[in-house]
Amino acid sequence: MIAEYSSQIEALYLELYDKMIVYAENALGSRPLAEEAVQETFRIVCQKPQSVCTSPNPQGWVFNALKFTIKSMRSNQASAKYLLDMYILTQADEMTAAPDRVSVDVLYENVANTDDFQILKEMAIERRSHEEMAAKRGISVNACKKRVQRAKEKLQKKLKHCL
Repeated sequence: MIAEYSSQIEALYLELYDKMIVYAENALGSRPLAEEAVQETFRIVCQKPQSVCTSPNPQGWVFNALKFTIKSMRSNQASAKYLLDMYILTQADEMTAAPDRVSVDVLYENVANTDDFQILKEMAIERRSHEEMAAKRGISVNACKKRVQRAKEKLQKKLKHCL
């Protein structure tokens, strides 16, 4: 089905890409995150080509999809940061008992020694994108996303146990 709409989708991509990048970068504060948002938006467009191409306002349809993508990305970032913050707060007693241990990696060695946690930590604290983390580690973006998901699950289990 996408084949019959591919030229229209390509035209939309060429027409809107720069505008979408500017919009997303202003919303997310990062060029790599903006690029990720635009690519995710066009993945959605490719999944729903008929809806987009038969819309009375295809450009508006695409920008609405971008807005929802940005909202989702912000939510995911907030969730990751919240989980990390909560985990750190639950370990406050351990930090005061051992003030010489400042590093999160040392404090949470049973979780922090995993590459999954390191990816989550860098994304939450240093605001790195999935693409940046994937490139840094030589893995695919999907593998990076899966690792972040696993780290979140581990932290959630740990938080539930601590609380």
